[in-house]
Amino acid sequence: MIKFAYHKYNLVPVAPIGALATNGTRQGALFRIMWPDGGVGYADLFPWPEVGDHEIDIHIEALERGKISLLLEQTIWLARKDAEARTDHRSLFATGARVKNHFLINDYTKFSDSTMKDIKSAGFTTIKVKCGRDFNEEAGFVSRFIRQNPGFLVRLDFNAKASFAEFERFLSHFHTVERAKIEFIEDPMPLDFEAWTEARKMIAIAADFEFEKLDASKAEAAFFDILILKPARTDIDSAMKLIDRWGLKMCVTSSLDHPVGVAHACAVASRLKKFYPNRLLDCGCLSLKSYQPNDFTNSMFVQGPYLTGIPGTGIGFDDLFKRIEWTPIKIK
Repeated sequence: MIKFAYHKYNLVPVAPIGALATNGTRQGALFRIMWPDGGVGYADLFPWPEVGDHEIDIHIEALERGKISLLLEQTIWLARKDAEARTDHRSLFATGARVKNHFLINDYTKFSDSTMKDIKSAGFTTIKVKCGRDFNEEAGFVSRFIRQNPGFLVRLDFNAKASFAEFERFLSHFHTVERAKIEFIEDPMPLDFEAWTEARKMIAIAADFEFEKLDASKAEAAFFDILILKPARTDIDSAMKLIDRWGLKMCVTSSLDHPVGVAHACAVASRLKKFYPNRLLDCGCLSLKSYQPNDFTNSMFVQGPYLTGIPGTGIGFDDLFKRIEWTPIKIK
């Protein structure tokens, strides 16, 4: 019988996390999962109530009753990958490929010239901007950024906050040369086949949270260009079948979650980069600076847009997992 234990944690944002997130401390849980074969693995569960997820306590209470949520299914899947690597005394990053990441801007109003100087010198070449509070102001920021930094690509995440008219007005701020620097717009508006089909005639479209609403088996053809893969939320095997069938590009990102979740996202991206080098775009796994640092954050070695290592086996953090307090779950 599989044995579960959890450790709840709080993450404190250093700035507002885009237009989707509510302000304040966010809560999730790390899970330690032990299999009958002796394997032990670790993973994160970090809900987003803003998109309909239950709070963390609901997931734990459901597990105590023997019910496994969709988010917990991904936690188990990732923990199993971790357990297999730990059993073999190897790191999940040892056999993958090096993955470059974008620089995430959760709040453009806090972005300064010194920040720009830092990310340039660190080696970033792509930024991702969370949008949706004021599209006119955000368009102005993006336009200025592109003019001042022509060597960068820009990704925009609308979190389905725009109407089609707002989407068109936003793009009208950019002339052809500027628009070419916008790599894609993610979840531009609520999922709608006709609207997204028209939108992608103007710019490349990426699907993220809105993809979770799609029954891909009933969709006859692609109506977006890039699929955002969040290993903490996405069934990777099923998603890869769709990517192959529709000829999509992909981008792996964290779920803006705990460093353990970030580590798992980086590990999945590293493996996909090895086998799909032409399909995988620069990723978005290094979201660590979105929250105040903790012991896990401080254990990760990051060099500019790259995660360069985490000490330990599996996803790492061996000593930290031994030190934290775990609460066993008794399944009724």
